[in-house]
Amino acid sequence: VLNAANEVAVAAFLDRRIGFLDIAAVVSASLDDVGAAPVASLDDVIAVDATARRVAEGHVKGRMH
Repeated sequence: VLNAANEVAVAAFLDRRIGFLDIAAVVSASLDDVGAAPVASLDDVIAVDATARRVAEGHVKGRMH
């Protein structure tokens, strides 16, 4: 979750959609929303990664200037 949200936030910053200080806020909010859960398979990892990216993108859209 952390890595996926960070990748989305940094990409948004590099695209000038959010400011530098928004990166940590997007990641933190994404971690809060997605949370942590045990994963039992690669499919679980892929699903959580997709969810984290979707949630992070939502937070980016909420902070766009």
